Amino acid sequence: MTRENDNLVEQKLHTHSAEFDTIAAFSTPPGQSGLAVLRLSGPEAASICDRLFRPYGDKFPLPSKMEGYTMAPGIWAGIDEVVIAAFRAPHSYTGEDVYEISCHGGNAVRQAILDSLINNGARLAEPGEFSKRAFISGKMDLAQAEAVMDMIHAESEQQSELAFAQLRGRLSRAVRTELDKLYGILAFLETLMDWDEEEARPEDRLQVSRDLAASEQSLSQLADSFRYGRIVREGLSVVIAGRPNAGKSSLLNALTANERAIVSDIPGTTRDTIEIDLNLGGYLLRLTDTAGLAVKSDDPIEQEGIKRAREAMQSADLVLWVLSPPLGSAAELQDEINTIKRILDRGQKVLLILGKDDLRATVPAEEDPASFAAEYLEDVPTIAWSARREEDLEDLRNILLNYIEQDTLELNVKTDISAEKTSAHGVQSQTSPAIMTHSRHKALADKSLEQVSAAREATDAGLSYDLIATLLRSAVETLAGMSGDDVSETLIDTIFSRFCIGK
Repeated sequence: MTRENDNLVEQKLHTHSAEFDTIAAFSTPPGQSGLAVLRLSGPEAASICDRLFRPYGDKFPLPSKMEGYTMAPGIWAGIDEVVIAAFRAPHSYTGEDVYEISCHGGNAVRQAILDSLINNGARLAEPGEFSKRAFISGKMDLAQAEAVMDMIHAESEQQSELAFAQLRGRLSRAVRTELDKLYGILAFLETLMDWDEEEARPEDRLQVSRDLAASEQSLSQLADSFRYGRIVREGLSVVIAGRPNAGKSSLLNALTANERAIVSDIPGTTRDTIEIDLNLGGYLLRLTDTAGLAVKSDDPIEQEGIKRAREAMQSADLVLWVLSPPLGSAAELQDEINTIKRILDRGQKVLLILGKDDLRATVPAEEDPASFAAEYLEDVPTIAWSARREEDLEDLRNILLNYIEQDTLELNVKTDISAEKTSAHGVQSQTSPAIMTHSRHKALADKSLEQVSAAREATDAGLSYDLIATLLRSAVETLAGMSGDDVSETLIDTIFSRFCIGK
């Protein structure tokens, strides 16, 4: 840890010293279970445990005499048989003395043990307070602390893999690398500002410009990683849309390998959105089946379903638009064209699914979805689809996986998405040195990039080194906020308040 970071930790400790009493909370979720784990952290943790815990036999020491990473069984305050584990400062999660008490998981037992701690001087921890203390004590930076909750909420392999990489400092190291580059440029500028004006050399200004341009490029790459990181962390939002009876629910059922939606030949069977989470190649897909988008409807329930379908499309990462025979009237087809173009104009992606392709040979040319798409939607990626062909489902899965990782709707792509092969793609295959996962990261990277660009433009325009240095210091302060080196106490409180109690 650098001297600057040491000073920062001292400032944080001083600022938050009033909060450093002893806190307690269960780390395991509420409800009955075989075992439960309670965590106690703070300056009085050892003495409180000494008053309440009696180890079995003389070979097990009192808590205050325990060394770090040791365990002892015993009786807790006449309430339960427990096992206590000691993690002594500074080698603990929070940087303080931490004790973890493993007890039976009955509600009455849990509450009695927690009450005994509070009655002996501890207080109930606030949401995220253990991780907040770890941050304040310099055990982790803010980006790593955010990764803790990402680990807890991970629902897919790639989510947990990316969260673990962030927890291990992948993003933090990349940010520090960029900060070191900017500090180096600032140091060079300070040297140039000490020279007399007649000593200024064109090659020095050119060097500053080149260094700033290199920082622009790496910051841009960092900012661009957010698209992939957000999808991994939040899941890919995929909305299935189209006219009534186009085969949307059949497509949903095929993707989920389950009859989750009712399928019938009656138009308007789906009256509301159906949301399903799906694991695809280690990624989380959030699938939404929608009501058919009829041009006109007098049914208030169908109207509400259409309204919800349009709202779902507004926030989708990808829309799978199903177009199947028989095609609608001229007005209905024009409405489909207009809706798809509006989606594209918003910057969203559409994949056109030509459904019921096994019936294509039986329909007249004017009812052929492929001919219609080629004439009116030629710029929209299109695939043929039949629920009767297993290879069509495999092709669609490969397209979705490729879209997540490459941000392209490349057709006819072949990717092995079996569980054994997921390590061949995903987080570890990304070329970016770090992957941002939170909108806070993205906003800071964008702002810092803007400030570095302004500094480079000022350099190229021949403006004073004082001005360039001022712009660059702003970029440094902005980027440092990603790891928490320069953030307000309000922001710290806001971030950790989103954590669960006991973490």
